[in-house]
Amino acid sequence: MEHRRNTHMLQAPPYRHYLANTVTFPPLTPPFLPDGVCLPENMSFSNFTNLSPPIDADQSLTNAFSLLNLSPATCALTHAPPLGANPLSGQIGSSIFSGDGGGEEGFVPPVMGYDDFIRRRWCDGVEAHRRNYSLGFDHGFDFDRNFSLESKKPINFTQHFDDKKLKFKKLDDYEQINYQCGVALSKFYSQNQSQSESQSQNQDYQIMSPWCFKKLRGRIYTMAKDQNGCRILQALFESPTVEEVDIVLSEIVDFISDLMKDQFGNYLVQKIVAVCNDDQKMQIILSLIKDIIHVCMNPHGTRAVQKLLENLQDPNQVKLVMKGLHHGATTLAVDPNGHHVIQFCLVNFHTDINMPILTELANECYKIATDRSGCCVLQACVEHARGEVRTRIIAEIIANSVHLAEDPFGNYVLQHMVGLNIPELTVLLVRQLQGNFAALSCNKYGSNVVEKCLNESGEEISTRIVLELIRSPNSSLLLVDPYANFVIQSALKVSKGFAHNCLCGLISKNMWSMQTNLYGKKILGKFNKKKVASFA
Repeated sequence: MEHRRNTHMLQAPPYRHYLANTVTFPPLTPPFLPDGVCLPENMSFSNFTNLSPPIDADQSLTNAFSLLNLSPATCALTHAPPLGANPLSGQIGSSIFSGDGGGEEGFVPPVMGYDDFIRRRWCDGVEAHRRNYSLGFDHGFDFDRNFSLESKKPINFTQHFDDKKLKFKKLDDYEQINYQCGVALSKFYSQNQSQSESQSQNQDYQIMSPWCFKKLRGRIYTMAKDQNGCRILQALFESPTVEEVDIVLSEIVDFISDLMKDQFGNYLVQKIVAVCNDDQKMQIILSLIKDIIHVCMNPHGTRAVQKLLENLQDPNQVKLVMKGLHHGATTLAVDPNGHHVIQFCLVNFHTDINMPILTELANECYKIATDRSGCCVLQACVEHARGEVRTRIIAEIIANSVHLAEDPFGNYVLQHMVGLNIPELTVLLVRQLQGNFAALSCNKYGSNVVEKCLNESGEEISTRIVLELIRSPNSSLLLVDPYANFVIQSALKVSKGFAHNCLCGLISKNMWSMQTNLYGKKILGKFNKKKVASFA
């Protein structure tokens, strides 16, 4: 079925174009004519020989636009015509400036000259194009070129316009080069650089370093506490000389504690301790030792102190730092920031060097074990300490094992001891907890300790624990308890022989009550799976 033509689309409203000074052009002739061409009396048919073919309303919008000669109007905004050119000498736009388009012959606005008008329109168009700004249509957008349906060729301008386009192209290239330079400059401060860039930067640092350090005298401390100033100083410390480090240390060594606790200054201190020699490190330690506890408890200071300890090579300097730490070892062990320094020392230094710290921790073993941060410190003590002080710490832990097993944080210390797979320690711990396994199984935290003992210890120890659970007065309650049911499930998995048969008998005896309980159903599920596996 053929579509009905939309005759309203063939009616072209009168177009009016405005200049920058609000002077209007006369109404323009429509860019196309309907099927029936109607000519005024004072116009001949030859005036319309250059018009575009009529547009069918059934055509697509893309094909319709391709039939319109929009290139001249847009080109007038992106390419400047030669100054002084006669607007009537060439066809700048058949619908605007043409002498045969139905307008007044040779019309030029009286207020603004033609050259000024074209120059202003051209500049405005270029500026709008660069800012991605558009009023209705983008001045630099050509429908013909965009859709590759060039029914009309764009107007060719003179070489004068090509020269201007070349100038703008060179200007764009220049701006692009400046942008690339800016990116390269930003990479200058980047920490993740390639080796080739680092080598070239080191040469730049060597050139500017002597001049900068001389000019920055008296300002280094202030710059170190500023974000940008600290970055500049760090950049100068890529490969400094001993003299340059002395210049910086002479200004900040008395304020080393404040800089370590500063959000920006701590990065400069970390940079310095990585490049300075033993004598310069000793200056830093002597200035820091009087306030080292407070520095370690600071979120920025704890990183700076660990960086200092990491770069200490002289055992005497390490012992000097340990001497300053041991007075507040307990305080640091339970501090969210300070415990990282204590753990660093326990992991990286020998027991003889850590002896002052370990002695203080052994005196407050229970307090430390029941703290969120302290339990991690005590686990490091048990794992890395050696000799008499370790034995003392383990004895304190086992003596308080029942209370620690029920503690939200202390239970992790006991689980860590069992996880070390040292049979002697496991035997000592199970012996201390003997008689309390049933009660601990019903505890949220103690049940984790009992499960760890069942899964990590040998068959002998696990059998002893299972038999104690079965013989407890309230053994049937363990089968329906929110926490003890996990212990029974682990017992089913690891138990063997006589202990396993006794446990299966207990479950079979209480099967009816377990079927109506959420936690009992979980045990029955494991029980039935194991029974099926045994028959298979």
